[in-house]
Amino acid sequence: ICGSREPADHFRSQDSVFSTCGCSEVMLYGSNTAMGLGTRSGGVAYASGGGPAFTAGRAAFAGGRGAAYTAGGRAVGVAGGTGMAGGAGMTDLGPSGGLQLNGGRASGAGLAGGTIRGAGKIIGTGLVQEAAKTVLTSIPGSGCGTPTYDASCCFGGPALNCGGVCSVCCEGAGNMITTSNWLYVGEGRGDAIQKVEYDYEYVGVGAGPYTKEVVVTPYGCQLRRCCIILLSLLLAIPLALVLFYMRSPSAPTPTPAPLPPPPPVRIPVPVPAPPAPPPPPPPAPAPAFGAVGVCTVWGDPHIRTFDGLRADYYGSGEYWIVKSSDVHIQGRYLPTRVTSGLAVTKIVAVGGPVLKDNLLFVGPRVAYWNGQPILQEFPSVFSEPGLVDMKLDNVGELLQKGRDGLKKHIVHIKINDGTAEGLQLQVNRWTQPSEGDYINVKISMHSRPGQDGHCGNFDGDSANDDRLQVRARVGKTGVPQDELLFKTKTPVETANRPNINDCPAKKLDEAKAYCRAQEGGKLIPSMGCLVDYCFAGKGFAMNG
Repeated sequence: ICGSREPADHFRSQDSVFSTCGCSEVMLYGSNTAMGLGTRSGGVAYASGGGPAFTAGRAAFAGGRGAAYTAGGRAVGVAGGTGMAGGAGMTDLGPSGGLQLNGGRASGAGLAGGTIRGAGKIIGTGLVQEAAKTVLTSIPGSGCGTPTYDASCCFGGPALNCGGVCSVCCEGAGNMITTSNWLYVGEGRGDAIQKVEYDYEYVGVGAGPYTKEVVVTPYGCQLRRCCIILLSLLLAIPLALVLFYMRSPSAPTPTPAPLPPPPPVRIPVPVPAPPAPPPPPPPAPAPAFGAVGVCTVWGDPHIRTFDGLRADYYGSGEYWIVKSSDVHIQGRYLPTRVTSGLAVTKIVAVGGPVLKDNLLFVGPRVAYWNGQPILQEFPSVFSEPGLVDMKLDNVGELLQKGRDGLKKHIVHIKINDGTAEGLQLQVNRWTQPSEGDYINVKISMHSRPGQDGHCGNFDGDSANDDRLQVRARVGKTGVPQDELLFKTKTPVETANRPNINDCPAKKLDEAKAYCRAQEGGKLIPSMGCLVDYCFAGKGFAMNG
């Protein structure tokens, strides 16, 4: 081969082929090492198998997994060999099929982990001729929140990495455009030609064998503009509803009725304590009860006092029969049609502390307790427990002569006065049509200190029970109005006429005897005759 002037096209053997200087220009080897060392053209060596191709002259081409070495020319990897080296000085192989060079250039399919030393540039398939340049181009708009270098959301299908969200409202935020070395792609497939070594010119698409390798990588995510508008509308709708609701006139709220004003606060005014009531009057001393006595009142009216003196009271009016600190007994004296103007006892009234200020009235036909009629039937009873017991019957002594054979209607009264016997009254009722209505009264009681009245002062001295003396002590006009038990008071004085009650008892007795004789034996002489006899004399009475 070495001496042949014709190039050797192909050598297909499993052995190494070596071409010395001046030998074939081209050597092709199928699987092992090919070397071209000729000096005419520098030699060209091709290794298409797995071995390396080496030339000391111009060019070395290696295919497969071999390496191409050149000492002064180009080294080009035809089929992406493990590495090719070119340049002025190649020192030795790098680890893992790489290259070591000083100031040379290297091109090939890849260094496969080799080490490059020196200032040389890397060119060829898969290698960078110049420093690679990366440009980031963004798509205007707002991002989805990922940084610019993060393309995971929209790279390789947004739905896979963003849960389907990016497929609806997100898109890539921009592209990362990386330009690397010139790439030999074959005639008619590129857009540039090589003018001089390592200098390329753009000649148009499909007009050259070289092209610039460009890698476009999307990065980041941003909202689609249509979604921004849609989201704004979605937010605006509820906001508009809220504003509409706030501004829409609501149903009129009924005005509550005004609360009534609070009641005025009453500030308690200290009221002076009422003056202490005056001490109650000391209770009336319990009467020092004396002996029991009886006083009888009958006729027109004649009175037998407690001390036994008879006294005659002929005048009309209301008078004290018994007056003491606890016993009040009064009688009303009035004439009848048969008494010729002389008074008889018509009603007896009982009151005072002994009856605890209750009132009892007894007359010829009626009886009253505090104004209420009692003893209306014959016979009948009435009782106020602990205070008084009464009964109406026909049992009892006669108190006046000439009553024998007449029907008796007698009222029995017993008042609890603190003594064993009590204060007792017997009232004999007389209602004969020929006489008129009147009563006789008998009083049985213990004497009281200071008592007085028509029944005398019950002091054991009958002389001071004389009518004139009694009238001087208890009054000539009857019971005073403020002490009266009756509702009305009968006038006592008669104009221009003397009062028969002022006639001395002895002279009155003489007048009664004389007048009876003068008037034909009448039982009750006339008042006029008695007054004339008492105050004008016997002669005046005789002249009528």
